[in-house]
Amino acid sequence: MENSKEYFARKLAEQFPEFREAYEEHLADYGELLGHVFFGGETLLGVLERLLGSNEEKERIRRYIDFVEDMYANGDDDVQNIVGVTILECLGDEETVLRNAFTYFSEELMLASQSIEKGWGRRDIHIWHKNGKTLYDWAWPPSKEVG
Repeated sequence: MENSKEYFARKLAEQFPEFREAYEEHLADYGELLGHVFFGGETLLGVLERLLGSNEEKERIRRYIDFVEDMYANGDDDVQNIVGVTILECLGDEETVLRNAFTYFSEELMLASQSIEKGWGRRDIHIWHKNGKTLYDWAWPPSKEVG
């Protein structure tokens, strides 16, 4: 199926040769594709976290984020869960990483991340539009009301 975790794992290994060996080793180790394990760890998520931490290789980051966008937009429920739980939740662990990620995200991924962050109680991200642009901001950590 062209929207399954298996499809996207193969596509990742084909589109990004640096992940080919990890894909083959994962299948050899587990005998099947464990989506959260494969896309997390040192493959897509690990590389994105490192790249977004410094935000220096913008073209490379853009290519990986485009891949995540494709997964989220075209993947089945399982793939969308992998993007939300394994990728977006983990990118939200560090403010700098998430702020840098937001500069690449489509509004759809921003909204998904906003929901995840609010659900975890980590930050309240505000998203709005001005002059045709999608803007965002949040407090880190969220302010606690006293009273």
